[in-house]
Amino acid sequence: MPTLLLAEGAGWRIEIIGKLPDLPPFIAATPQTAIVVEGVATLEVFDRATGILRPVTSGAAIEPLFFEAVAYDIHFERLDLSAKLSLPVGAEVRRVRADSEHHTLNFGNNVGFADVVASTATSRARLQIEVFSRKADFRTDYVAMRDEVSGMLRNLAMAANARTYGLAAPAKEHNPTLVEWLALIESHFGDFFKLANAIARNPHSRLVKKSTLVATERARRVTQQTLGRALRRDNGGAVIPSLGVALPRKISESVSSITFDTSENRYYKALIKETYRNIRTLSRTDASGDEDANHSAEAKFFESIRPRLKAMERQVEVILRAPFLGQVADADLARPDSMVLHKHPLYSRFDKLCRLLNGGLSFAGDIVPIGMKETSLLYEYWCFLKIVSLLRARFDLAEQSVVSYKRLRMTVALKKGKQSAMRFVHKPTGADMFLVYNRLFTKLPTIAQQPDNVIQFASADRFYIFDAKYRIQFDSDYVKQYGGPGPTTDDVNTMHRYRDAIAIPHPMKTGAWKAGSVIGAVALFPYTDEAAYRSQKFFNSIKQVEIGGLPFLPGATTLVAEKISAILDCVFPEVTTTSTEPSD
Repeated sequence: MPTLLLAEGAGWRIEIIGKLPDLPPFIAATPQTAIVVEGVATLEVFDRATGILRPVTSGAAIEPLFFEAVAYDIHFERLDLSAKLSLPVGAEVRRVRADSEHHTLNFGNNVGFADVVASTATSRARLQIEVFSRKADFRTDYVAMRDEVSGMLRNLAMAANARTYGLAAPAKEHNPTLVEWLALIESHFGDFFKLANAIARNPHSRLVKKSTLVATERARRVTQQTLGRALRRDNGGAVIPSLGVALPRKISESVSSITFDTSENRYYKALIKETYRNIRTLSRTDASGDEDANHSAEAKFFESIRPRLKAMERQVEVILRAPFLGQVADADLARPDSMVLHKHPLYSRFDKLCRLLNGGLSFAGDIVPIGMKETSLLYEYWCFLKIVSLLRARFDLAEQSVVSYKRLRMTVALKKGKQSAMRFVHKPTGADMFLVYNRLFTKLPTIAQQPDNVIQFASADRFYIFDAKYRIQFDSDYVKQYGGPGPTTDDVNTMHRYRDAIAIPHPMKTGAWKAGSVIGAVALFPYTDEAAYRSQKFFNSIKQVEIGGLPFLPGATTLVAEKISAILDCVFPEVTTTSTEPSD
């Protein structure tokens, strides 16, 4: 395997060795990426044309070198014994010696940016590399999938992931997930602590006047109004001969004092405490709760951020111990309508920063690093959402509702099964039809089945399956046998299994099962050349036996749209108007 990257700095040397995988014919290996470095003396990368290393500068355009699902060997040599290496989460140690280290790293189904950091006692260097997809064009199809999924729900594509990251920008919304909040607080914690600490040292205050009854002879701060009121009334006091008036034994004295219990400080205290709670929650978390996530990768992600969170926690505790906060009452996070938050140089900046932290992120910018869902899961989401849009061209949504999702504390995910069902109405007949994401067929005679996308027709015993498979086969033997790139043979066999295994209880015979409920099953896979695919064997097999595969990407939706139209044209003249709810 070739050396893909060689970098040297003050006291260290990094070498990354790995395979350059074969790419589908629609993905061009042209210069479209760059390696951005800081604190690196020399940088060399592999040149596909010559087969040797060539020197490059930071930010220079090069061909993609790093891809998902490829194992890389990373060798680190110490010329300075204080040198340390920091790799993305998921790297595994193979060997550690006093003067060298050997690690392996596989990005799995993660794409985007990744950082390699080398540091010594006196310097720090960073290499930012970009990890590309092997099955979809990263610059066009992947970005379009991510943006379309995010268009349905702003943070649906974001995840707890530290192998790679994307770049996002603050969004003018509220209620971010904790994963978004973490990305924002890590980017801005220095400013947050600096402003919060400055306010704690010089908090805003106001004067309050308080009236208390004191002995008249001891009163020092009596207003003319108070004195006049006391003299006009029968106060029962002794008459002063020289004045000829009677003064009360006690009189109301007005005392002014400084208080820190202002609406601005209550808001400030609530923001600090909420930040502290979020940090503690994240530092005690091991998983996001998303059942589709890579649980091992998530556990490593939360483990990797824990030291940084603990350091933040200690700094926020210093602010919470500020003496003036003991005089400030607890309050909720409602922002007061106060000119102090607009005009005060510290409070206004702190308020603006906290609104940014609690506003969430969107992929409309490239400022804040944020983890993204694995590409295979993103492809599943996109396929479901795109089929929804294709069906809406022919049907009315029964309820004008969006796709169902579940908001977890850490992240957001699509609901599955019956909870995800989108109910459509066929205008001419009034018949119902459902599209269900990840419907689970249980209590089958053999093994439970869970395809990605199930179109369920009104009779409740007729289904068509579109299963999103983020896989494509294009080796020479496959192309020769099947007439071009297409779904893997394993995925086509899975479609056969769905049709054979999914059955429903027989309506008339107790204990018997009615087979043939699945009209057909198609594997959706990433490919762009729809015209060439029309001659592929697994395209024609759909016409013959309703089993096969169809290409499906943002720039290639025609064949799936045609197939859905053909299914609907065939099925709906025969359906009844009886509505049956989907069941898990």
